[in-house]
Amino acid sequence: MTTKRFTVALLAMFAIIINTSAQKIKQKNSTELSQILEKDKKIVILDVRTPQEFEAGHLKGAQNIDIYQDNFYTRIDKLDKNATYLVYCRTSNRSTTAVGYMQQNGFKNLFQMMDGFPGWAYNKLPYEK
Repeated sequence: MTTKRFTVALLAMFAIIINTSAQKIKQKNSTELSQILEKDKKIVILDVRTPQEFEAGHLKGAQNIDIYQDNFYTRIDKLDKNATYLVYCRTSNRSTTAVGYMQQNGFKNLFQMMDGFPGWAYNKLPYEK
């Protein structure tokens, strides 16, 4: 490999590392996110659980985009990549998949609720049915 190619490859690798670190997913628990939501009303809340789970209880104003649906990624791709999102599910497994996809596809401002909807309900935070 020539010095020029090596330098270009090295610069590309550094750019990827810098870009990835600039797009970190902020993993928070429900009480921390409740406080963040109180301060920032522009955060878009995404519930990636099934419609049945969503109907049983969800955060106020949440959009339900079921990760198990065939059109999940198409629906995510249509969202504003510059908006700030809070993504949650039941146990953080599905939300991990969702925020990982979002991060890889250019979404820059992501919060993930690590204790999921049960944590939100357990902490007696307000939700809708």
